[in-house]
Amino acid sequence: LCSIRYTGVAGAAFRQEQHRRTVPPGQEETVTMTVTYTEYQPHVGDQDALKLTVAAAIQETGQVLAKELRVRLHTPELTLTLLGPAVVGQEVPVQVVFQNPLPEPLTGASLRMEGAGIACPKPVSL
Repeated sequence: LCSIRYTGVAGAAFRQEQHRRTVPPGQEETVTMTVTYTEYQPHVGDQDALKLTVAAAIQETGQVLAKELRVRLHTPELTLTLLGPAVVGQEVPVQVVFQNPLPEPLTGASLRMEGAGIACPKPVSL
């Protein structure tokens, strides 16, 4: 498992596992890997994804199988809601909601709104 930049450049692997299994005829085998936020967070940036590469070697036939999966990490969304009627020349209150999906507090965040009729928008510290 490694990070992959938005440019397509892969970072160094930060997690590797090896498993040996005997799979009876007509059966399938499942291997599960859980990756926590604290494990992948130091390796990814804003536009990055995770790349999982799996390879299997079939001892009896000498075949090697490989598969790659890219997982794009989605950023949370802002929800905007008008709290009153939008009338030309009048103020309208707007509610902005952001939910922190991470298992740790976010610090140093700010919110800046821009739009028609907003004079000198100032960032709001959160």
